[in-house]
Amino acid sequence: MMEAPGSAPAVAKAPATGPRPALPAALLSAARRIADTHHAEHGTPVTAAQLATRMGIALPVATTALAQL
Repeated sequence: MMEAPGSAPAVAKAPATGPRPALPAALLSAARRIADTHHAEHGTPVTAAQLATRMGIALPVATTALAQL
């Protein structure tokens, strides 16, 4: 796609860096239980998408939970 002369080029946002917010202990406890059960049943770690589906939470929250386990 060609840009019109004089237009500013599109800039991709860099991913946010820095510490993620701490999640409630109850949410982390439930995430750990689901992750442990998944690993025991399937022999592989649970993915953030699977955790989000099982817990009914948003993918970024599930990603943060996995990072904190």
